[in-house]
Amino acid sequence: MQMNQNDLIIAQKAETLRLSGAYEQASKIFEELLKCYPDNAWVNAHLGATYYELMNYGEAECYLKKAIKENDQYLWAHAQLGETYRLRAIAENRKQLYLELAIEHFKKALNIKTNETREETIETIKTSNYAWALAHLGATYRLKMTKAAIDSRSLVTKDDIDTPSKEHALNYLNRALELIPTYAWAWGMRATVYRLAQEYEDSFWDLEVETVIAPEIGVLQNSSSPVPFLETRRTNLHEHALLSFYLTKKEVKNKDKHYGRAIAFAQQALILQPGDLIALLILTVIEANQKKERGCLSENDKKNIEAKLKRFFEDGELEFPEICKKVLRHINCVDSIINTLKHIRTEAGETDNLTQLILKDVIEHPSLNFHNDPQLWLWKNYALTQTCANVLFLLSDLNLILKGDITINKSDPYLTLAMTINPYYAGERLYQTPVSSNDERSKRFKKSFVAMALKLHDTSTEILNSRELTQKINDD
Repeated sequence: MQMNQNDLIIAQKAETLRLSGAYEQASKIFEELLKCYPDNAWVNAHLGATYYELMNYGEAECYLKKAIKENDQYLWAHAQLGETYRLRAIAENRKQLYLELAIEHFKKALNIKTNETREETIETIKTSNYAWALAHLGATYRLKMTKAAIDSRSLVTKDDIDTPSKEHALNYLNRALELIPTYAWAWGMRATVYRLAQEYEDSFWDLEVETVIAPEIGVLQNSSSPVPFLETRRTNLHEHALLSFYLTKKEVKNKDKHYGRAIAFAQQALILQPGDLIALLILTVIEANQKKERGCLSENDKKNIEAKLKRFFEDGELEFPEICKKVLRHINCVDSIINTLKHIRTEAGETDNLTQLILKDVIEHPSLNFHNDPQLWLWKNYALTQTCANVLFLLSDLNLILKGDITINKSDPYLTLAMTINPYYAGERLYQTPVSSNDERSKRFKKSFVAMALKLHDTSTEILNSRELTQKINDD
């Protein structure tokens, strides 16, 4: 049913609101229009696209599928449904189903046939002009680069990266950038592809281009996430600092130069906001690791770092423990993790800050103050899960630097909790950190998955023997 002239004007108002970021207002108008035009593909598609911007992926899928049912050749709707599935895959730990559905609908939007050969697909890419769909399909393949290796606990070196997924990601992103050289999001996304491939120089250059061409947005597309974990210029500096840090393990002759740049970027983030927790932890890890590599990490240095860690947990102004508890309670509502948390508590010890300020309260009061729709809350607050995983991973690295011996250190509980909250974000950071050797990296991966294995038994009243689980995983 075609809209009358007055309703067309109302529809354009809703679309203007959507494009300007006023998603709640836009959704209300689209919903009113649907009462008169329930089978209108355009209204259904744009309401669906509005819902995925609101991170309500269930509603987004519903309306976009209805639009496609009305018009299967609606390429824009296919692309928006592909993006809905991509974002949902990120928010739900890269479920294979959503990754495959995202690829399917992006390909439909680009007129790529399912039975095309590799050569035919490359030719289709070369002639496609749909830059947005190309870039976001590339971003979907970027998610697949590490999925299999992390799932199998084997992401240790760049050889463990899925090469076909990397090639697909670059092919689609390269074409998008050919079409729109000022496409900042695509530059940032390609930087993450190079970073995962440990081609850090190329990643750094793409990051620089994005920073120059999009300084006004102040946001680095530092991951393939639905939202960056901190929407400020500091996030850009965080990523610059980490990339420089990663370069220290690759370019030994320029190690001091890369350490200097990493420290400068982290310090600049702290200048912009003195209370920047992420920047403070990044800076502490980088400085401590540099001293450790030089053989000059003194006992006094270790005491100072331990004092910083103690202040970090005890500082009443920091909301991290409360945020972490809220995230864990919502995850537990969707996917029971109480046995996992009990295992981590045992590993950390009853007196550890992690136990006293986070784990104990969640284990004893798992149902306290959570949203009536926990899955929707997790979708909308994915940024918090990324923040928690980031902080916990940095704390794990710092504990490993302090103890120096992976067999006796207290870094494992922090890493395991980070993996429990966001396994792919934490896993990709573990794969890249210079704090661990490849041998240590492999052991840390396997140890962190002891608790992940416990999730399979969270419906049981019996806590499995963690030593037996550890032995089983080490034998794999």
